[in-house]
Amino acid sequence: MARYTGPRLRICRRLGGAELPGLIVPRELKRLYPPGQHGPTQRIKLSDYAIRLREKQKLRFHYGIGEKQFRRYMTQAKRTKGNTGANLLVALESRLDNVVFRLGYARTVRAARQMVRHGHVTVDGKKTSIPSYSLAAGQKIEVRETSKWKERVSTGLQGPGQLAVPGYVERDATNPLQARMKTLPEHEDCPLSINEALVVELYALSL
Repeated sequence: MARYTGPRLRICRRLGGAELPGLIVPRELKRLYPPGQHGPTQRIKLSDYAIRLREKQKLRFHYGIGEKQFRRYMTQAKRTKGNTGANLLVALESRLDNVVFRLGYARTVRAARQMVRHGHVTVDGKKTSIPSYSLAAGQKIEVRETSKWKERVSTGLQGPGQLAVPGYVERDATNPLQARMKTLPEHEDCPLSINEALVVELYALSL
């Protein structure tokens, strides 16, 4: 799967100074204008299409997924009973790499994906190396006992700048490297300031 490996701060500036904790550790943007030599003086009025595209790009870059995979999530959300936008956010929040990130085991979704890919995480006691694995309520997530990242994760949990752990997951009180998916995520659990209805409208004619 193709993934973005370029300048991450540039993406935040391109998207209007959007906070994307999954892409980059939150920081204060010193330049709130778009990147490029004409950025400081650009005065561009966004079209309706550009506004919808910007909302979609926020989701894509935060969760670190490509366009082809994002369309699959949109198709799945549209076929699932209920609100399409809410279904989309629930599916994205349920990804294993995102849950590892939301538990505080990694500083960004990209780092969480690397953890999963390299086999440092187990689900229900079994090593799972698929970042897009969709977790269900009741499943247990754990940093492997023999993982080389164990000490790094433990130190990170005690460091500053930790995002609040969402209500749909719970770290073990005695062993923070063990956690449980209490329930499925809800629409409000997405950490982004996002209008998912605009994303649905963007794909309304193509799906």
